[in-house]
Amino acid sequence: MTGPARLPRLAVWAVAAVVGVVCVPVVAVLLAAVRPDGSWGTDALERVLTSSRTWRLVAVTVGQAVLSCLLTLVVGVPAAFVLYRFRFRGRAALLVAVTVPFVLPTVVVGAAVAAVLGPGGLVDARGTWFAVLAAHLAFNLAVVVRTVGVAFRGVPVSLTSSARVLGLRPSAAFRRAVLPAVAPAVGAASVVVFLYCLTSFGVLLVLGGGRVSTVEVEIWVRATRQFDVSGAAVLSVLQLLAVVGALAVYGRVAASARGARGSGTDPSRRPRGAGERLLVASTALSVLVVAVLPVGALFVRSFQLGTVWSADNWLQLGSVVAGTALSVPPLQAVWYSLVSSSLAAGVAVLLGVAAARGVAHRSGGASDRLLLLPLGVSATTVGLGMLLAVGRPPVDLRASWWVVPLVQAVVALPLVVRVVAPAIRSVPPSLLDAAAVMGRSARARWWEVELPAVRPAVASGAGLALVACLGEFGATAFVVRSDRPTVPVLVARLLGRPGAAGYGQAMALSCVLVVVCAAVLALVDRAGRGSGRSATVL
Repeated sequence: MTGPARLPRLAVWAVAAVVGVVCVPVVAVLLAAVRPDGSWGTDALERVLTSSRTWRLVAVTVGQAVLSCLLTLVVGVPAAFVLYRFRFRGRAALLVAVTVPFVLPTVVVGAAVAAVLGPGGLVDARGTWFAVLAAHLAFNLAVVVRTVGVAFRGVPVSLTSSARVLGLRPSAAFRRAVLPAVAPAVGAASVVVFLYCLTSFGVLLVLGGGRVSTVEVEIWVRATRQFDVSGAAVLSVLQLLAVVGALAVYGRVAASARGARGSGTDPSRRPRGAGERLLVASTALSVLVVAVLPVGALFVRSFQLGTVWSADNWLQLGSVVAGTALSVPPLQAVWYSLVSSSLAAGVAVLLGVAAARGVAHRSGGASDRLLLLPLGVSATTVGLGMLLAVGRPPVDLRASWWVVPLVQAVVALPLVVRVVAPAIRSVPPSLLDAAAVMGRSARARWWEVELPAVRPAVASGAGLALVACLGEFGATAFVVRSDRPTVPVLVARLLGRPGAAGYGQAMALSCVLVVVCAAVLALVDRAGRGSGRSATVL
């Protein structure tokens, strides 16, 4: 036996480099909060923390996150039960439909909901919390369904059968036997949904209409509109503290959820009786309304110019349309997004795979937690931190186009590590022992044994990183140049302009991003099947 292998020098340096890059934006925000204008002081802290507006925004932000979480649980828990405990025609399609909004960029989800609840939709609810809650429900439904559904599938049939033998009715047996078994999974899903809604930015910017706001939006407004960087940094610190608290709760709840797994057998059955059939039908209807209707409406509205059916929105993607106030044609933004995202994903894979090798052999260490930090830290905090770190002397990269790929790579790095590290851990030690006995060096063992074994996971990580970079908006909005916008930034700009031309082009451009992300995710799914494991990061 070779025993615990000493980490290659490249893996050690990769972990150190990635940890440094990931920590840079957070440290920059913390310094700006306590050292405004380059001198140590607490004037920004006092100005922000003593403002009644700050605490109203905090209350509103937490309140909307709680409401969004409760709404998602009300819809998601019954849907998880039906989709994982019953077998019926169309179940697989409904599971895919639930997942689609979650893998789309938040700006596109906002645009899709705007197609239903915006000008010319069923009702014009833009600028209201109703539209925001609807978008949060569509985006986060997959988290509850997937997490709680797996827990429902793990509940053995014997548990409910025993409850029925004791004389309990089906509803009472479900309430007293099944729900307690899946409660840890419900708690874990609740914290994740709360965290996503707490740090929601793209949805608020698209659907808020300037009339509803949260701490996340206020950070962006202060930093990019009011040029109050120190005040924005203080708000980012407040939000960072809330995120850290939520992650601490999630760590405890998720540990309980992992410890409550069933036998792995599939307990699903055909629905029996009118009540169960009605439950299945209502679940299918709720999924269609929440997840399918907005995306379908997005494509329908892309062929409307005001009240007229037209393909002009698509035909004019290659030019700047009057009234949209764009500086570049939309298709040029697509090209910028593809180039920037490809570079960012490439950097994330090169650093992430090397770092994953180090993390895989030091699981649970400080580097493991730091590498996952951007998954919990809000995108605006990352964007503001990068703006502070590289947006002024002695390192001023604001005029450089490659600052966008740099920011996107920081956001995508944890995804690569999270996908690749478990695959490296799963490589049988016997294979490495055999290679060592044959005289292979550590480098040769990596290239000839480990890398071929984890190649599908690397491909999956690369695909997920590319999708994340294509849809990244919160951090990119802080550093993107007006003459090189990415697609999500351009969609937000178009939706923020009055007039049918800009709205129609935003719908068409969102559809382009949906198609591109779907194509990439199809390749990711194929790579995941090739590795014998799911590539999802839910």
